[in-house]
Amino acid sequence: MIRGAVGGIRTLWWSVLLIALPVYVLALIMRESIGENEDVGDIKESFSTMGASFFTVFRCVVATDCIQKDGKPIPVILTEKIGPIYGVFYMLVTIFMTFGLFNVIASIYMENTVAAAKYNDIYQKRRRLSDRSMLAEKCGSVIELVWREYVKRGFANEDLMQALPINARANVIVEKANEIHMSREFVEDLHGHAAFREILSELDIAQEDHMNLFQTLDVDGDGDVDLEELLLGIANLRGDARRADTVSIRLVLRNVQATV
Repeated sequence: MIRGAVGGIRTLWWSVLLIALPVYVLALIMRESIGENEDVGDIKESFSTMGASFFTVFRCVVATDCIQKDGKPIPVILTEKIGPIYGVFYMLVTIFMTFGLFNVIASIYMENTVAAAKYNDIYQKRRRLSDRSMLAEKCGSVIELVWREYVKRGFANEDLMQALPINARANVIVEKANEIHMSREFVEDLHGHAAFREILSELDIAQEDHMNLFQTLDVDGDGDVDLEELLLGIANLRGDARRADTVSIRLVLRNVQATV
C-alpha cells in the first residue's frame, strides 16, 4: 500500500508539471493580447502581469472559476468586446483540458498507482516463497493434519500415544508418519479440512491446483501418495509456473527417452 501511494505521488508531481505547461503558454498569450488592451476595460487587470494572467487562466481552465471580482464571466466579456474568436478559443481550450489532458493524467495516475501496488504484492510473494522457516512451519502443520486423519481412520491408537513420554511419542509419530500411504480418498478427506486448504493458500499454491492435488502428487501412478511425496509436491507447487519447471520436465523426458 505504501509503495502504491509513493508511486501515485510521483505521478502526481509529473501531472502538476503537465498541467502547468499549457496553462503557462495560455497565460503568456492572454498577457500579450489582453493585458495591455484598453478596449477590454477593467478585465485587463486580470491579465496585467504574468502572475495575474497565470492565476486567471488556471481559474478558468482548471478550477472552472472564470469570473471577475464583480461576478461577470470573463469569456462572455471578451467575446462581446473583442469578438467571437475568444469564445471559440475558450471552448477549444476547455475541451482540450477537460476531456483530453485531465483524462490522460487520471489514466496515467491510476495505472502507475496500480502498477506500484502490484509490484508490492509481487515483492511480498517473493519474500514468502523464500521464507524457509514459514515453509517448515506449514509442513509441520500438514504433518499434524495428516496424523489426525490417520488416527481418525483407526490406523493409530491416540490414547496409547498420549500415554507415552513426550520424546518417545515424537519418535513414534515420525516412524509412523514415514509409513503413511495416502489413497485418493485420504487426500480428498484431507483437502476437506479448512485448515489444510488455508495452509495451501498461505503457501501461494494456486486454487486450481487444490482440486487436482492427488493426481499431481501421484507421479508413479500407483494409487497412493506417501508423506514425503506430499510435502515435496506441496513445496514444488508453490508460486507461479516458472521457466525452470518447463526445462526440468524436458530434461527428465529426454533422460527417460535415452534410457528406453
